[in-house]
Formats: sequence, C-alpha cells, structure tokens
Amino acid sequence: MAHNGHKPYTALVSATATGGRALRPARYRPAYHVFNVLNSFSFMLLSGSIPALLALSMGASGTYIGVLGSLNFVTFFLMPLGRYAIRRFRIVSVFGWAWMGRYLGMLPAVAAPFLARAGQPLAGLGILMAGSAVFNVCKGVGLIGNNPVLAFMAGSGRRGAFLSTVQISSSLTSIATGVATAFIMAHVDGGMAYWPLLALGVVTGVTASVMLLRMPEPEAFQPPSGSSLGASMKEALADQGFKRFMWVLAALSFASGTARTFILTHARDLYLQNDGQVLLFSVATSLGSVGMGFLSKRMMDRLGAKPMYAAFSAVSALALVPVALSPALDQGSRLFVFLAAVNFLAGFGLAGQENAAQVYFFSMVKPQHMVDLAVVYYLIFGLGGALGSTLGGVALDAMACAGVPLAISYRVLYGTLIVIVTLATLAIGALQSLGSAGILESVGVLFSVRDFRSVGLLERLGRSHSPNEETRVIREIGTRGSPLAERELLPYLASPRFDVRVEALLALENLQRLSPKALEALRMEAREREWSTAYLAARVLGKRGYAPAVPELRAALDSADYMLKGAAVIALARLGDPDSLDTIERMAEETTNPRLLISAAAALEIYRAPGSVPSLVAALKRSNPPPFAFDEIVLALAGLLGGLGDFYRIYSSRARDPADALAELLDSLPAERDASNELHLAAENFVLRGQGGPAIARALAAHPWLEPGAAAVLEEAALDPELSAHDGFRMLLAACAIEGARGERRRSARHKGGAL
Repeated sequence: MAHNGHKPYTALVSATATGGRALRPARYRPAYHVFNVLNSFSFMLLSGSIPALLALSMGASGTYIGVLGSLNFVTFFLMPLGRYAIRRFRIVSVFGWAWMGRYLGMLPAVAAPFLARAGQPLAGLGILMAGSAVFNVCKGVGLIGNNPVLAFMAGSGRRGAFLSTVQISSSLTSIATGVATAFIMAHVDGGMAYWPLLALGVVTGVTASVMLLRMPEPEAFQPPSGSSLGASMKEALADQGFKRFMWVLAALSFASGTARTFILTHARDLYLQNDGQVLLFSVATSLGSVGMGFLSKRMMDRLGAKPMYAAFSAVSALALVPVALSPALDQGSRLFVFLAAVNFLAGFGLAGQENAAQVYFFSMVKPQHMVDLAVVYYLIFGLGGALGSTLGGVALDAMACAGVPLAISYRVLYGTLIVIVTLATLAIGALQSLGSAGILESVGVLFSVRDFRSVGLLERLGRSHSPNEETRVIREIGTRGSPLAERELLPYLASPRFDVRVEALLALENLQRLSPKALEALRMEAREREWSTAYLAARVLGKRGYAPAVPELRAALDSADYMLKGAAVIALARLGDPDSLDTIERMAEETTNPRLLISAAAALEIYRAPGSVPSLVAALKRSNPPPFAFDEIVLALAGLLGGLGDFYRIYSSRARDPADALAELLDSLPAERDASNELHLAAENFVLRGQGGPAIARALAAHPWLEPGAAAVLEEAALDPELSAHDGFRMLLAACAIEGARGERRRSARHKGGAL
C-alpha cells in the first residue's frame, strides 16, 4: 500500500546511515540551497520562456510551441530508465550525471540564433528542438533522484516549510533572472540576445551539477533489494486513496501544462506585447510563486497538504477567469497591470497546487517506496502536462484554421481549463485527510486576521531559546485561541520546565477544538504528571467531555495530589460518570481540605442529583470551612436545586451591601409587601437574626417544585440552630421559600384561569 497511515509531516527519516555514520540533513542544506539557486537560474535560461520566445522570433507556429512546451512533461516518461540505473549506481550519481548531461545537451542550441540570422530559421528551430529534447531526456533519467534527495534534505519536522523555502529561493532566482533577461532584451538586437543567455545557462547548469554530485546518498530511500517498479506500481494503484490522488493530479497537471505554455503566447499574440514585456510578466509569475512559498511556509505544516491543495487549486481556477474573459484593452498601463495580475495569480495558484501535491505525496508514501512511486507520480504529472501543452497548441491552430478569432480561441481554451480545475478542486475533498485540518476550517483560518497573527507567534515560538521566552510566547498564543496552535503546542507538554508545560496546557484549553491526538496526550498527562500538571490536563479533559479518560480520572480520586483529585471530581461530573457520584458525596461530607471541599461541591452541582443535598448540607455543619468555601457550598446548593432566578447575583451583592441584597430578595415576594405579610416578616427576621425558622420550614414543606427528599432536608435545616447560624445559608433557605411562594401563586393563577 502506498499510504502508511501516518499523520502528515511525520518524519520520513531523521538521519540516514552511510558507513556507520549518521547523516544530518541540516548539515547539507546550505550547499543544497546554493545548488538550487544555480539550478533554477540555469533552468530559467534553458527551459520555458527563453526557448519559447526564441522559437517565436524564428517564426514558430502554435503547434511547435505546444510540442516544445510538452517536452517539459514528456521528460517524466524517461524516469523508468533512471529507476533501472539506480539498481546499478548510487542515487546521487544517477541524479548528478544526468543533470550534467541535460545542460551539456543544450550546448548546440546556442547556435540556433546564428542559424536564424544566416537565413536558416528551420535549421535553427530544428537544433533548438533537438537540444531541448536531449535536455528533457536527461532530465527524465536523473529526476528519479530528485524526490529522495529532496525528502532527505527535508528530514523530520516541518517538511512543508522546507519545501516552501526551496520554492521561494527558486522563485526569487527566477525573478532576478527574468528582470535581467528583460533588460537584455530591451537593449540587444532581437534573436542575437538569446545565444549568450543560453551559453550562460549551460555554464551555471554544469556548475550546479558538480555541486549535486557532492550531496550525500539518501540510503533510506533506496528501493528494497529484489523490488521492482512494476510490483510497486501495482501495489500503489490497488490503494484507492492513492488512485484518487493520481486522478486529481492528472487533471490539474493537464490544466497546468496548458496554462503555463500559452499564458506567454496569450500576452504576445493577443495583446501584442514584445519579448521584454513578456519576460516581465514571467517575473510576475515568479512573484506569485514567491507569495505562494511564504504562505505555504507558514500554513502547510499547520493545516496539512490537503486543504492547501484545495485552496491553491481554487486560486488557479480564479486566476484563469481573466484569461478566459480576455477583455479588449488598449495598450498602456491598464493592460500592463491586467497581464501582470493574471500572471501573478497564475503563478501563485499553479505553483501552490504543485507544491501542495508534492507535500501530500511525501506524506502518504513510505520511504522505501519513494523512488518507485515517484516514477508513478511524475509519469502521471508528465502525461497530464504533455497532453495539455500539445492539445492546447493543436486546438489553437485548429481554431485559427477554422477562422475563429484569436480572442475567442483563448476564451474557449481557458474556459475549458477552468471547468477542469474546478472539478478537480471539488475532487480534492474526497482525498484522504492524513491528519490535515478540514477544508472549510482551513478556509476560515486563511481568511482570519487572528490566525495569521497567531502564525507569527508560532514562528517566534519555534525560534525561542529560553523557558522564559517560551512561556511568554505560549501565553500570548493561548490568549488568541487559534486552531493552528495545537500541533505546535503539543511537543511542549514534554518540556522539562513546569512553567512551560502549564502555559502549553492553558493555551490548549483555550482552543475551540482539540483533536483525538491532543486529547490522548492530555490523558497521558493526567496519568503520568501527578504533583505537577496532571490537574490541568484533568480539567481540560472534563471540559472537552473526553469519555475515554474516565479510568484515569477515577484513579485520580485516590491520589494524594489534592489539586489533581479536585480537578478529577469536576471532570467526572462533567462527563456524567454515575459510578463516581457516591465517592464525591463522601468527599464533600468528610474532607478537611478546603480546595477538595470546593471541588466536590462544584461537582455535585454539575451532577444536579437531588440526593446530593444531604451531603452538601452536612458539609455546612462543619466549624472549620473558611468563608470562601462556605460560599461555594451555598452557591452549589442553589445551582443543584435550580429555579432560584437571580439568587447568584443577589448573593454576590450581599458582600458589598447586605441590606440592599436582602431588600432585593424580599422585593420578589408575590404578595403585598407590608408588615402584615407573614412570609415577608419571617424571611426578613430569618436572614437578619436567625428567627422565624418555623415559617420558613412550612414554606419549604409546601414548596411546589422541590424534590420531596431535598425539601425535607432543607425544612429540617431551617429548624436546626447549628445550621441557621450561617447567614449565607439562611439567605438560601429564605430564597427557596420565597421562590416556592411565587410558584404556588403562579399555579393558583393558572387554576383560576382554567376555571374561568
């Protein structure tokens, strides 16, 4: 199977062994980045815009341009030769020498401008096509080593960020190259501007190849001995998830191959832009790739490849809409801005979807299958791109022969691409998530200012080097509650510093949702961090209603860690665990720890079991609870009983102004509020002086909605001098009596209304 069941961005390898010595990817990354810059510079000069513009200057047709563009994709069909080669030679050797061959293969094409100038444009076109063919044949053979080397360099950790960095450096190189070549085009005569560019591309490409040959061998990605490409392909294509991914990849590659090839001719032929201007638009395309790279670097590892794949594909569809419309615009700044914007968005979307596809591929494939399945990946990618580029050119030429105006031809071509990309984007939703965030959730994150700010904090967190800095940043992350934070925060639960773990748990507590992976990590925290942060983990588990943690929470009831024990009783109450209710009632009656007493009272309030009233009343008979614990018990009783309206607010105001609180309580009496009102007098005397208990008891006995057992306990409590010595409890009993009288009055009114 191609899919290994791992979450995205788990490490393919952390190190590779060669000769018994561990290889650290970070050690070789600087050299790899230099290679990448040189390689990108050379590629810009020898493939893409420069050969296409040279061909157009020599009179090439749309079909020629389509075939020339398709060579960039036909190259992938040569990968099986590379697969055969690495059975005999090292992966890096095959990769490096093939890369050397592709650059040397373009050396004869340097003569094409001279042939065209000598009046032999067909010969120039022929040598350009031949050089491009050799370039892409060698590229196809060597490409087998690209994914293993790239995956080794990405290493463990944030693979998406590394790939995005590679994309950014490539795009910035492309921008610099495009600007420089556009400047040259503006100051050098037509076709003769191309030969020094091609020659420079060959020299820098050879230099890059020498550097590539010095890279370490990615041994972990070597196919197992005895394996075959056919068997690996058969196994992979039997996996429905891999097969669905290949269909999506094929559709988007088809659209990308067409769009990339003819977005140049769209500006040149339809809007009559010169070669220098077209190259500036290719710079805009590269700027779009850079923007994509920065977004991917921040978001890919946090949201996952699947939602980013869908997002970038959607942007690609939107980017093609202006090309499909192809409005009539006069030469000038409006036209320049229009074409630059189109190329920027196309670069952003197309490069983004290709980058996300590669990250998704790395996430679903085992290291030992990387080489073989990379062949499948690139064959599908190449087939789609080659068909798109070739058929696009044939379609434009066919419509031209039929007399279709050029503007309409481009509208038909790009309108078709929009439909294909839209359908493929919808199909991404059916791909395996591989631990990614949901697509709709990710869209919300991408458009959230709060989440983008949180990303900056997460970047700071990754660069922090002291526990004090970590706690500050984690605390700030926690105040934002961004869903992006979970993946970054979980590793900090293993920090050796107590403060760091506390802040990480508090930040996780603030998130709107937690994944099963995070909840399991909290479950382990509650089990293994007694006398430390287990109490915070228990609290979060209860708030999240995570029922699988009930065994750990029950076990915590026997812990000597009173903080953990107190958090566990509340968590069990929130989970509605019936087997723990008796234990919590006994805790309320017997514990001498004020914190546990408060926790037990709060838990019994959550359970809302009328049978718990005696336990809370018994706790009030103690002489030792501090005032704050006494208040908690009274309020827990009020919550357990329910139906007391504004009692919490009135009770809270009692600390500021007892007389005002009593007046507000008495004002809620339903009858006339004067001295002749028995309950009014009784309630006032009872709260102020502890007198009038029998009247309160009678009112409680007649209460219309109190559970009989609870009513009996409260009635007895109103007559108990020991309990009535507490003025806060007296206020609660008076409030129950008054609420009962109000309920009786409402019931009588309903009976009278029914009699009428």
